Amino acid sequence: MNYLEMPVPNRSEHLWRYTSWKKIHPTKVDAVPKIESATVTINGLVTKPSNTTSLTLNNEISRAFLAESNQELHTIIVDDENKDLSIEIAGDNKLNSCNLNFEVRSSGSITICITGKTDWFGLSINGTVQPNVQLSFAIVNDLVESATMLRTEDWSIARDSTLEYGELSTGGSRIKSDIRTYLKGNNSTLDQNIAVNCETTRVDDHHIEIHHQSGYSSSSLSVKSACADKGHAIGTGLLAIEEDCDKTDAGQVFKNLLLSPQAKAESIPELEVLSDDVSAAHGAASSSIEPEQIHYMMARGYTPEDAQAAIVEGFLISSFAKMKNDTTRQFLLDALSKQTHE
Repeated sequence: MNYLEMPVPNRSEHLWRYTSWKKIHPTKVDAVPKIESATVTINGLVTKPSNTTSLTLNNEISRAFLAESNQELHTIIVDDENKDLSIEIAGDNKLNSCNLNFEVRSSGSITICITGKTDWFGLSINGTVQPNVQLSFAIVNDLVESATMLRTEDWSIARDSTLEYGELSTGGSRIKSDIRTYLKGNNSTLDQNIAVNCETTRVDDHHIEIHHQSGYSSSSLSVKSACADKGHAIGTGLLAIEEDCDKTDAGQVFKNLLLSPQAKAESIPELEVLSDDVSAAHGAASSSIEPEQIHYMMARGYTPEDAQAAIVEGFLISSFAKMKNDTTRQFLLDALSKQTHE
């Protein structure tokens, strides 16, 4: 279905409850503007799109819009000759977007840094992790403070494969991310860790779906958000275990740190379990910093502001502590350290 044939999603829908399509669309909802491609640099070399997006397979409005507004597609292969990819995506025009398709044939790592002074940025990622492959993936949103961003991701994990996923989201003023992962084979594994920092009036809305479509698969989702000033973090998570997926082990947890009376955080984990012999769990918690923690650090020479900053940094750093790949873990830690010390 084409974008203009689709109805504008209702705010009652789980996906669009907190961020309406009208707020995230770059122009008017009944238009498909021509959006320029962002500059993509891979391992230091600027690359051009290799083919075009598919307009026939999109039945969700944001995916259809991203495919139709910019039909240029980068297809990137991870194999024995290109195991570790460092990707920089720069958007410096008024409207920019980028479509990436990853074919992961060998174990390796991918790091992505998104930068630029664009007003609106769109990113579409499709990734296929083939059998017997371990991929470590890390993405950092470091857009200019005023930018709006729409992002979709669709990952497929085959049998005996692992996707280790880390994200740091600090850039832009309004962010809408829709990340979906499908575990399609026995012994497929997802370890997903997301850290969000919302300051001033930043709004960051993450919708995350994990679909277990085979038995003996496992997934772990951790989302940690720190909200200061009037920052607002939203995390909605759907954990779906289909029929005949026995021996599945899955869990998700959302933790929010509220740093001011005006800060807000919404966490909505959901379970859909259609198999009997599984382990499935979810949880959510929000809290402020305990005064005793601030007092403890002030007794050791910290100012109240520095004490709070150190606690927030430690809270977000813990998101990536269990990542096994040194390259992606250090990439995320370096980006977080840079952001918190600016």
